[in-house]
Amino acid sequence: MPPSIHPVDLIGALRHKHLTPAIVFLTSRRACDDAMQAFERSHTTLPPARQDAIASVFEQLVQQYPSIAEHPLMPVVQRVGVAAHHAGHLPSWKIAIEELMRQGCLDAVFATTTLAAGVDFPARTVVVTQSSVRKSRDFTDLTVGEIQQLAGRAGRRGKDLVGFAVITPSPYIDLSVLTKGLTGQPEPIDSQFVISYPMVLNLLKAHPLDQIQAILARSFAQFQLNRRAETLESKLDQLHVQMEPYGPRVCTDWITQWQIFDHARKQKAHRVQVKRREPPELAARLHFLTPGRVVGLPKGRGIVLRQYRSKGQRSPTITVLRPGGAVTESPADAVTQVFDRTFDVAEAPVYPWVTPASLEDLTRQASDLPVRMPALPILVQKEDEEGEIVQTLTDEFPCPTCPSRSACQKDHAVALRIRQDVHRHTKAIQALRTGLWHRFQNRAEVLQQFGYLAPTCHLTSEGEWARLIRIDHSLLITELIRADAFSGIEPQILAGIMATLSHDDDRPGAFPRISPGLASLLRQVRQLAESLAPHEDPPLLRADVAALVERWIGDPTLTWIGLCRTTTMAEGDIYRLLARTLEYLSQIHQLRNTHPGLADTAGKAIKNLRRGVLEELP
Repeated sequence: MPPSIHPVDLIGALRHKHLTPAIVFLTSRRACDDAMQAFERSHTTLPPARQDAIASVFEQLVQQYPSIAEHPLMPVVQRVGVAAHHAGHLPSWKIAIEELMRQGCLDAVFATTTLAAGVDFPARTVVVTQSSVRKSRDFTDLTVGEIQQLAGRAGRRGKDLVGFAVITPSPYIDLSVLTKGLTGQPEPIDSQFVISYPMVLNLLKAHPLDQIQAILARSFAQFQLNRRAETLESKLDQLHVQMEPYGPRVCTDWITQWQIFDHARKQKAHRVQVKRREPPELAARLHFLTPGRVVGLPKGRGIVLRQYRSKGQRSPTITVLRPGGAVTESPADAVTQVFDRTFDVAEAPVYPWVTPASLEDLTRQASDLPVRMPALPILVQKEDEEGEIVQTLTDEFPCPTCPSRSACQKDHAVALRIRQDVHRHTKAIQALRTGLWHRFQNRAEVLQQFGYLAPTCHLTSEGEWARLIRIDHSLLITELIRADAFSGIEPQILAGIMATLSHDDDRPGAFPRISPGLASLLRQVRQLAESLAPHEDPPLLRADVAALVERWIGDPTLTWIGLCRTTTMAEGDIYRLLARTLEYLSQIHQLRNTHPGLADTAGKAIKNLRRGVLEELP
């Protein structure tokens, strides 16, 4: 794969081919910023008339969004007619770029794939430089829907007869993924419906319990679950047809009966095998492997001096005197022949296990053994272990004497697999049909446990105000309120806690130092969050993020630029953090009737938070 095209060269080629304005989709925010830095270092310059048009639009936008007046990218955008657009920028700056694009002032916008959905400013050309996108902590291939969203930005209604989607070489591209995306069908819509604790409280506030299941059954989420259940039901019907040849036999549930019998038979066979250590062939020869016996081995012949079994050995061993006087050890099962010839042996308790005189005599006789000797016929009696096992199990099971035994043994493996598939599909169908209702019941049981619902599923006084907290980690927030964790705290500390509850990004960075008061309360929040973990996923609870919001609210003289300088967090991310914190504080502010002191503190935090950049947008 060749290297990526330099952004200045890419835009130059698009201008030369009259393919501008264009949206160039890059892999990351950093790639977009690097592209803009490349233009800052370049000598590319727009004609004065184009620069004046961009400056005029900026002047109009600055009146509405003062925060962009000193934006560092404004001069380069005005000079080169190219901009960057990603989540790290302020919403006001992104609105300005979108307006410039709509008015035809820009030749290109470098953007991440988040621009493809939710923003309406098409271009004549889109340039795709990637086939994957970073989600959570890893990169995943773009879906068909995402690729078609990217390509769908090509072509301006009323201005272009045709739009162009250009794919450029890049280390981050897989053409097969893009080909599938451009030619395939988009993935089906998947419901994101979640049954939360506030939803349970508000449903029970508005409807009796006996109506809730019917309400959930009419949801899009349940519709999708029903469609999946219908697919499994068709497979279940096929399994029932496959099961018909294996219907009831002598035993009504012959599959279970045979499974139990077969397990018992294997257990019995294992015990018999452990008890009987030698195979029949070896057991038949052991009786003849006595001292003085001439035996045949894989390499030559010898005279047995002794037979023994050392501790830990599974099979017996013999000591053999070889022709020439060598004394060796050999497994008893290595004996190939037992000859009809024995010699007198004077045994001894120590090596070589015979007296010296006897060893000398045996050595001479081993060397004088004739070439041909008659071998003993060893009769091996194979014991019918299966018959023995069956006989012992006849009293417990009817299978050994059942006329259907051979058929059961033959069909059991297939029939058992089909029945297991039937059980698995049946359970899955039941879970799909009743999944939402069971989740609702589980949430209701937790709310009853904590006292927000009465045993009759009516809201208690605690549940009446808790239902107003309709944000993530609602159970943790309401339990903190009930524990008086926020009693008498300052607005900036309350805002810091709400910020760390709302923040779900673990991206590292540099932040201001947290105050002792906020650190102490945050430890209490962590302890409570851990205790609630079985009922609600705990938040990240980042102290550094809480300190940033505490600094913004606690110091009314701090400017937006001054706040951005205290952290390495992108200003767009700071804005979203403060906006989410504002949403959480607004939920607390609703509790004026039941918790007036806390609501008043939240109101003060909201007032100090909504200043500067946060006043520009509703």
